[in-house]
Amino acid sequence: MKSKDAPIRLIAIDLDGTLLTSEGILAPMGSQLLKQAAQKGVHIIPATSRVLVSVRPFCQQLGINGPAICTNGAQIYGSTDGQIWSSLTFPKEIGLEIASLADANGWEISTTIDSVTYHRQRPEQALGPLSEGRVVVASSTDSITADLVQIHTRDPEAIKAIQALIGSKYSDSCCIDVYYSGDGTIYSLGIQPIGANKGDALDLVLHRLGITRRHVMAIGDDVNDIPMFTRAQISIAMSNAPEQVKKMATVVAPSNDEEGVAWALREFDISP
Repeated sequence: MKSKDAPIRLIAIDLDGTLLTSEGILAPMGSQLLKQAAQKGVHIIPATSRVLVSVRPFCQQLGINGPAICTNGAQIYGSTDGQIWSSLTFPKEIGLEIASLADANGWEISTTIDSVTYHRQRPEQALGPLSEGRVVVASSTDSITADLVQIHTRDPEAIKAIQALIGSKYSDSCCIDVYYSGDGTIYSLGIQPIGANKGDALDLVLHRLGITRRHVMAIGDDVNDIPMFTRAQISIAMSNAPEQVKKMATVVAPSNDEEGVAWALREFDISP
């Protein structure tokens, strides 16, 4: 057991690459120990770039229904039932320009407005609802009906062009989050409103719950997790994280495929 200044009352935890394995399922032992911590009264706060509808099934499996930080901090919920605490957006006009570029160049992007994520139609794919919270549209521009919460892409050409566009024209209205593989290569890009980040979002959650930073553990694997590391007494980076993330952590745990979360909870005596 490693020493800590104060008992941990809240664990802010990323999902993809952290609590989820490479197969996209909850790590069994880490999930079980988080359940046990929640039963003891520790707040388990998912902090992810996913939208709420994608987070909710994992929370149900963990047996939690408290606050959730979604879309990289652009949306903060008081519970997974959908009680909204904070929601940030960026202008529709920016979304239309990016969507038009995507349509013209054949780039795949997803756009999120409120709680719905839109995907451009692929060959043989039907238009309309794809699953809860996901809709297929004929073109990316068709989805831009209001101010946006998030745009996301994994297309290498789109990543380069959108980075340049935001940097040259819209850096005062929205920000870019680049997501990295463990080897440091870029695998996706997200566009969020100014002020959207996991650190500020975690501050809001802590204020609402009346918990100070000295009672917080944060666990993650990517650059967008660093802001919440700075709000925690203890920060845990997965071994599959890029080096710049590991350098910012209190300690490096085994990878998401090696039950790194379970290791961290045991190492700091959060769960038996």
